Amino acid sequence: MQKKLSLIIILLSSIYFISQFSRASLGVVIIDIATDLNLNSEQIGRLGGVFFLSFALTQVPLGIILDAFNPIKIIILMMFITFLGSYLFGIADSYTLLILARSLQGIGCGVCLMGPLVVLAKILKAKDFALYSGIVMGLGGLGAFFATKPFFYIISHLGWQLAFYNFSFFILFLIFLLFLFPKEKKLLTKGSTNFNFKAFKKILLNRNFLLMLPMSMFGYASAAFILTLWGGKFLSTVHSYTVENISLILMFMALSWTLGSFSYGYVEKKINNKKLIIIFSSITMAFLISLLFNSILDSKIFFLILFCLLGFFGAFTLILMSHYRTLFEEAIIGKVLTTANLFNFFGVFIIQWITGVIIFNLNQKYGFSIATSFKISFLVIIICLLISTIFYFKTDEK
Repeated sequence: MQKKLSLIIILLSSIYFISQFSRASLGVVIIDIATDLNLNSEQIGRLGGVFFLSFALTQVPLGIILDAFNPIKIIILMMFITFLGSYLFGIADSYTLLILARSLQGIGCGVCLMGPLVVLAKILKAKDFALYSGIVMGLGGLGAFFATKPFFYIISHLGWQLAFYNFSFFILFLIFLLFLFPKEKKLLTKGSTNFNFKAFKKILLNRNFLLMLPMSMFGYASAAFILTLWGGKFLSTVHSYTVENISLILMFMALSWTLGSFSYGYVEKKINNKKLIIIFSSITMAFLISLLFNSILDSKIFFLILFCLLGFFGAFTLILMSHYRTLFEEAIIGKVLTTANLFNFFGVFIIQWITGVIIFNLNQKYGFSIATSFKISFLVIIICLLISTIFYFKTDEK
């Protein structure tokens, strides 16, 4: 049984690996893409955000079909869409085609976290959910690690287009492996019993769910917008760091996020106090972003440590998903998790896009320095995160 579970965890982690790589890959490569296609800050923000917007929009229909059908079959279908998006990104020679490719990647990757979490929710006991979901998110988080320094070396030799083109065929290989997924009776559901919208009314009218939504939107986004897009541009334009140094810093941030995923799953199981963990972590994130806001030291060591801390504490939203898990019965857990995830990724889209709009308008229209433009965008994130913490404080533990 343990050997079978280990195989399942590896396969589910591989799925999440693809998603983590896809969402984080622009962090390093966006500098080359912006140069090649002459993109401004607003276009960069839109290109980064469209992945998360399309990702978010898939969540409601996915919530229905993941509860209604075998989630592994749904994962295979969506992974093929991810392959198409990655393939198109690898051959794209225009901004319009890049937008289309990132949209397809976002649609396909929409299942890469919720699919594995629904599988775990169906085959595991509730008390083991946080631990094993933490393992999946930790191992899969290595995709974000691969998108930094290792991917920098690949694109430095192959170029960003050929690198994405080759990666698309790795996704095809994973699709083949998914056909060998171990048979689990608990995953065999009757489509007609769950293929409805009634559960969404129950979910969206739940007081705790509504109070948790702001944290869903801005908790995950508070770290994701740095790792997946704007961290590299901040270090490049404000502090004149090279792409090689940026990829190194983002690599350690991604590794710290992976470490945080493992750690949060373990800590939650030990102390069993989700609210305390999340409130402490969100306040800590606001403090860390304020250090980024002030940029007290222009030192590589300072930014390396700061980005590592942002990555580690940014993993706290794992516990938020576990909190959602305790609020509703297993029969609708797919709808619960995907609805919550809709707001997670819509929040990243909003933050990435708004950051681009703020920087573009303040710097290029109104003449503010690029450093001041970034500071104001960081301040907006801090305010959103603190307001989210106030709402979350009013939730119930169960």
